[in-house]
Amino acid sequence: MSISTPNHVSADAGSAARRLCDEPASFFGNSHTAMHTTDRDVLAGLQLDGLRYRFGDLRSKIAILDRLAGRQGIDELVSLDDVVPVLFEHTLYKSYPVALLEQSRFGDLTRWLDKLTAVDLSGLDVSDCKLIDDWVRVLDEQTDLKIAHSSGTSGTMSLLPMSKAEWQKFGRVFRVIYLQRFGEDVDPMADAEIFAIYPYFRYGASAHIRVLDMIVEHLLGSEDRLYVAYPGRLSSDVLFLAARLRAAQARGDADRLRIPPALAARRDQFEELQKEMPQQLEAFLERTSAELQGKRIFMAGTWNLFHGMATRGLAKGLEKVFAPNSIVSSGGGAKGMVPPSNWQEDVRRFFGIESITKAYAMSEINAVHLMCERGRYHIAPWVIPFLLDPETGQALPRRGTVTGRAAFFDLSAETRWGGFVTGDRITVEWDHACECGRATVYIVGEIERFSDLEGGDDKITCAATESAHRDAMEFLTGVGE
Repeated sequence: MSISTPNHVSADAGSAARRLCDEPASFFGNSHTAMHTTDRDVLAGLQLDGLRYRFGDLRSKIAILDRLAGRQGIDELVSLDDVVPVLFEHTLYKSYPVALLEQSRFGDLTRWLDKLTAVDLSGLDVSDCKLIDDWVRVLDEQTDLKIAHSSGTSGTMSLLPMSKAEWQKFGRVFRVIYLQRFGEDVDPMADAEIFAIYPYFRYGASAHIRVLDMIVEHLLGSEDRLYVAYPGRLSSDVLFLAARLRAAQARGDADRLRIPPALAARRDQFEELQKEMPQQLEAFLERTSAELQGKRIFMAGTWNLFHGMATRGLAKGLEKVFAPNSIVSSGGGAKGMVPPSNWQEDVRRFFGIESITKAYAMSEINAVHLMCERGRYHIAPWVIPFLLDPETGQALPRRGTVTGRAAFFDLSAETRWGGFVTGDRITVEWDHACECGRATVYIVGEIERFSDLEGGDDKITCAATESAHRDAMEFLTGVGE
């Protein structure tokens, strides 16, 4: 497969870079193949121009970025590595005082969030908000934001100020990435019957549930094609309670944990939900197995969701339930949750697929980096990867095969700062193209968390959300007994 300068790169490199930033799907002609066959040097030039564009546009609009750049003395970006000092640490999005959530101080929390986004939140009235769920609803209904939060199982929630426009943009590239095979120029916008299944809640502000709205609009085209286990909402307050419970258990004072009155008032509602969940999950398995027998399905999540569903299905004698071209995409693991050695075999047997699509993704970056047939994660071209020295935070060379702390800049971020330092240890091959035919730089070997290597507890991914939610529900419904 030839790798060349694509037609969409015009003589006006600045204009092309802005189009790459503002609408990456259409920039590449809605082609998965084009996304990964642009000449590396050409792409690097576009990325640098795009980085300058984003810095110039957002610095004055995002208070924390402006302050950080001022302190670092950064007024312009000459090279890609010049942006490293102003990449946000992965802990920034949970840097608010936890007391703001514990004490329902949503006015103060809104002022904190206002410093992280170009969306003006200064006039937002959140005085009636008693719960996190109330605050999220007001943001959804009255602003251009559609925030996403983490599971909170590391102690508190990260709050990512994603705009509704950014979710739409992500949805358009998401469709291209998943509904096309690399090397096959198939129109991703052509109507294709595909259904999505998700053995969890339909609604909520948790990042992996927010994605469902995007899947419905951009992959399915209809809510009727989405099958979920629980049609209700995953409460953000219950997830935060799970975080507080975990922290209290670590301190040995879980019995002193206090529940906000507004949350305690919903105890009967949660208790009823807790009772119904096992039956709903069984009904979900029976419904999907019967109604979607032989049909093409899409499912994305962590290994435990797939394996839990597969284990229940196999125990009922169900195998090869869905069409062989179904897409089951797995990304991420979790500290303390070790998958059984046979989980992939079980999933393939139950779903009836030949292979599981492996993906490297994070809620802070609007991209999915898929693993190729050579076992390498290829970085989406609107995302600029960096490797940092884990001790000094300095940029490591962009040549050869290099291992370090992963950082990324998402050029598609238009109302938040796209620069983000992760807690991941990765190895990137900068020079040699992959034998799979993709030109994009790629990750080789395993992705590890520094907290795991160092024995710390930096983050638990969404694979732990289900168990944390269950523990919190049991704690909440057991209060007063």
